[in-house]
Amino acid sequence: MIKILLLLTLLLTSSQSYSSSCPDGSEPIKSVSDDGTYFVYNCNASNQNDSIKNQSSHTTNKDLGIKIYDVTFSPAVLDKLLNLVVSKTDFDFSKYTLSNKKTDVLCRFRITRIVYEKIKEGQEEGWNIAEGNINIRGSNVEFGDNAIWRMGGLSTDPSYLKLQVNIKLTDDGHFVGKMAYFNLHTNDGEVPINPMYPILVKHKRSTPINIDNITNMSAKFYIDVEDWAGGLMYISNCKEL
Repeated sequence: MIKILLLLTLLLTSSQSYSSSCPDGSEPIKSVSDDGTYFVYNCNASNQNDSIKNQSSHTTNKDLGIKIYDVTFSPAVLDKLLNLVVSKTDFDFSKYTLSNKKTDVLCRFRITRIVYEKIKEGQEEGWNIAEGNINIRGSNVEFGDNAIWRMGGLSTDPSYLKLQVNIKLTDDGHFVGKMAYFNLHTNDGEVPINPMYPILVKHKRSTPINIDNITNMSAKFYIDVEDWAGGLMYISNCKEL
């Protein structure tokens, strides 16, 4: 008698527990337990998976407790992050026709500062802010090992004229590209000043290089740096190697 009551209780419990619909709205599938003493109600496995997928596809960041915040970097930090990815001397030469000459020429260069504060055309200062040798191989332009900046501070590091220069010679004798450039002098004990990276273009006031007549050549390139002051790069005393 006890066994019969137990069986009826299990059957009733099974019927009540699984009489509700499956998550997808379908009816549970009825089957007999392994020992044959009660019924088992299971939802269709594929329907369950579909239901789970549908729920997952509609899960939002809000449901997962994820919060998204806008981050604002200071100019100094942003500049540092950008420098990790993009070189300040990157330059697109595709809009220029570069020199295809097979010459290897060694010249002297010097850069002076030209100030525009008083005279519209600019007033050239009487001292060199950089000087040394410069080598022109085809369209490639490189400063020599003796090339130096004379602006104190960070400019005394020779790597600026070796590793942070990206200049090429055009077919009509102009220097184009970008380079590390020191427009202000830093005295001992003063806060170091980072270089600027002006773009060298075909300036209308420049005198281009005549690579076919280097013996008597004297070229001059205007470099726009800031509104109040820029540079003049002189090329002279060239010889073919």
